[in-house]
Amino acid sequence: VPGATPSGPAVGGVSPGRSTSSAQTYTFTFTDTNGFADLAVMNVLINNAISGIGACYIAFVPSGALSGSLFLVDNAGNAAGPFASMTLPGSGSVSNNQCGINASGSSVSGNGNILTLTLNMTLNPSFFGNKVIYMAARSNALNSGWQAMGTVNVP
Repeated sequence: VPGATPSGPAVGGVSPGRSTSSAQTYTFTFTDTNGFADLAVMNVLINNAISGIGACYIAFVPSGALSGSLFLVDNAGNAAGPFASMTLPGSGSVSNNQCGINASGSSVSGNGNILTLTLNMTLNPSFFGNKVIYMAARSNALNSGWQAMGTVNVP
């Protein structure tokens, strides 16, 4: 007998799920059975393992259906900061030694139980090799945990 359907935040997926390009626009989806407005923080981590050290580690905090703050963790991977940050929609970019994200071509959209985050990303050549795309979603009370959702082979 199947168990109850989990409630609260969850990761939906990433498109494309596999890539071999260093410059790519990724679409990340997050869900919450309590509505997208219940989502407090969405995380994306691109690395060989679930570690922010030497990674492309992103946190997104929505402020509405079409806006929010994007934070890119520094090279040391400390989730408490310091961060490079920008607002979506907006202008400019953020980067560390592993990746860069350009506000142009990036967006956020919330509707019903789904929040979609589109990021115009460039992975640096020094970050070469096969990497896993991990995602996690948190509300103020619940956490999806990290989920491996895709791969990118950085040339």
